[in-house]
Amino acid sequence: MTHGRFVAGTLALAMAVSALAQDNYGGVSVGFFLPSDSTLRDRLGASWFSFGASRIKVDGYKKRNIGFDWNGFSKERDGNKVFMLAGSIGLVQPIGMAGNMTRPYFAVRGGLSYIDYAVDVTGVRRESAKRIGFNANAEVGINVGERFTVSARYDVMPSYDGLNFSGFSVQLQYGLVRF
Repeated sequence: MTHGRFVAGTLALAMAVSALAQDNYGGVSVGFFLPSDSTLRDRLGASWFSFGASRIKVDGYKKRNIGFDWNGFSKERDGNKVFMLAGSIGLVQPIGMAGNMTRPYFAVRGGLSYIDYAVDVTGVRRESAKRIGFNANAEVGINVGERFTVSARYDVMPSYDGLNFSGFSVQLQYGLVRF
């Protein structure tokens, strides 16, 4: 499966789920990812680029609901590279009063992940593969107004070839499209 097909399929699923919502925003996120595996940090660096898309306006949920998102994480350095994409669906729970200008929330989701990696594990051993597996994540954040969210999450990703692809990320999300 190519990166393009996986991204296109994930976006199609996100649009189908989002079509059920009304008076809300879908948007993009950018941030950084901190891998938990020391070999990945040593070979690629402690902070990686993260990006994604999800429903932004938490108040649109009014109460606990199902939410979908996808996040990507990418880093290249000194011939080592990792690209990960995770699509997940799960529970989103707003906290506080509906209609407030700022509204905290938490989410717990699960889904699929795609990981493409090539990493020099030792001076003589290089591990590389393209794998599809599972993903679980827990997120806390605060929705500010209708279009802006700040969040922190931990993604539990599979381990392959002695490398653990789990990690912590911080993201800023901005709503671009009203639906």
